[in-house]
Amino acid sequence: MPKASFLQLISFLKAFFADESNREKIELFIDRSVNENPWFSETLVRHAMQSIEEQFFSVQAWEEFYAKHPVQAAESKNVGIVLAGNLPAVGLHDVLMVLASGHQASLKLSSQDKALMQLYVLAMQSFDTAVPVSIIERLQGMDAVIATGSDFSGGYFAHYFSTIPHIIRKNRSSLAVLKGNETQEDFKGLAQDIFTYYGLGCRNVSTIAVPVSYDLTPLFDELAKETWVLDHSKYSNNFQYHRTLFLLNQIPHFDLGNLLVTENDDLVSPVGVLYVQRYSDDASLQTWIQEREEKIQCKVGLEIGFGQSQHPALDDFADGIDTYDFLINLS
Repeated sequence: MPKASFLQLISFLKAFFADESNREKIELFIDRSVNENPWFSETLVRHAMQSIEEQFFSVQAWEEFYAKHPVQAAESKNVGIVLAGNLPAVGLHDVLMVLASGHQASLKLSSQDKALMQLYVLAMQSFDTAVPVSIIERLQGMDAVIATGSDFSGGYFAHYFSTIPHIIRKNRSSLAVLKGNETQEDFKGLAQDIFTYYGLGCRNVSTIAVPVSYDLTPLFDELAKETWVLDHSKYSNNFQYHRTLFLLNQIPHFDLGNLLVTENDDLVSPVGVLYVQRYSDDASLQTWIQEREEKIQCKVGLEIGFGQSQHPALDDFADGIDTYDFLINLS
């Protein structure tokens, strides 16, 4: 799409989801989304949709993006997108990047997140049926592919799409680094980084790195307030399961009533569990981070502020790969 048409689409999408005449239709797709994925509570879906509206449906944000990325693709290509299903409409950023760069988007939906993506495609086609986005069953004849999945499926995608340009994303998680000068507001923000979306996303903090002598009590007091997560049966079941596992295996841990905290050298913690890594100095911290760099999505407290992990800018690209640069340089 030309830039002017794309910006008109963004303006239309913002108006579409604010238009009360579309409310019944939107609510129908929200209900379908909640029913197709047991993790997708109504609260989670609405939070995701609100974030999408704020972050992606802003003409000003896209104008600023285009100011930094003024070039579109010289020739339109058919770009296949294999979408993840861990969060509601999590793949919409890739879809918009494909359209913004001037290409066609062919979407292979996740079985866990069909309804919301169908809603957003429907909204785009309500703007203009010629918008180059479509939902397909098989990615055949693609000029390029962007695929998001697990470490296992990522290996399969890399092999299957080896003959065409591709971006393959695998499992990642996020880290928060605390230094000892954090405020209560920082702890409140970190709680959101940990608990938003029940900790399911790659931008959720699953490990915190703290100095050896760091007193975790003030942070624990703040984290323990987030009892709303226990209202979701799957989160609660995960929490109870790992509580039992820790007790049976005599694994030292803190039980906050809504979160289990244990010291662990790993990066990716299970749902309902937060890992703590203690460091003696900045050099040892940097070494530990560098050894896990390929698995880290966000570094809260280092590269972004507390409470900001779930509010990425348009050019906060997943896995540190500039999706837009990849798209405009397809040949």
